[in-house]
Amino acid sequence: MERLVHALAGCLVCAAGFAAPVVGAAEGTAGKVAASEAMYRVEELVGTLIATQKMYSSDGGMWYKGELRVDEAPGEGSERKAGEVLPIRYQVGSPAKRGSAGLGDQIRVALGSEKAAGGEWVVQGKATVLGRGEFINPGEGAETDVGSPEARILVKMLAPLPPQCHKDTAQLLRELGKQKPERVRVQIFDMVRPAGRRELQRERLHCATVLVNNRYHFTLTTAEGARGVAFHRRPNGPRALYNSEDVIAVVRQEMARLYPEQ
Repeated sequence: MERLVHALAGCLVCAAGFAAPVVGAAEGTAGKVAASEAMYRVEELVGTLIATQKMYSSDGGMWYKGELRVDEAPGEGSERKAGEVLPIRYQVGSPAKRGSAGLGDQIRVALGSEKAAGGEWVVQGKATVLGRGEFINPGEGAETDVGSPEARILVKMLAPLPPQCHKDTAQLLRELGKQKPERVRVQIFDMVRPAGRRELQRERLHCATVLVNNRYHFTLTTAEGARGVAFHRRPNGPRALYNSEDVIAVVRQEMARLYPEQ
């Protein structure tokens, strides 16, 4: 009987010895799975491309590297913050099609948790272009350039200046630039001239446009209510998307937002 008791005790000890490694293995497996999930986690971000440079073509597409300013914080659990600038590497179709992400575009991207050899975060799949983001991107060769380079607002007008409708907008902008030079910089480009055509191409535009910090679609809030305006094509006509005075109203609206302390 005594031998039987010792034998049973020995079996229990052996069983316990074998059970302990199984628990440890389970914990180790769970840790590896968590690490693997973290390694391949993809996070969606909305941001604006503030720098971009062509790298090389591969697999039928063209690779670029650039800098993405985060415009919207992804939410809880993310280390990303609005205003943070991330180095990224992304691909567009070849040849580049209309709608491909370019300088100043606001885009939605999916970023993995690992970096490329050059230190850039690699965009998974293709970036989705949401529109033009808020961005200050001065040009060269403007007919008019008034206001401080340190101003938080850059108004860039690209239009053929002979038509009276564009002359009206240009004159209002010149006056505003002289009144508020520390807050607003105004650049006016004549599309009839070579410098104006170069700037139009650089901005990837196809007709007369007024850009306020890189954008031309705005919601203008007035005493009569809110309405959408698009500073595109000819103003002031019956089918126009805006009036010359709307540009000044939007700039003042942006001044109130970007200079709230003044």
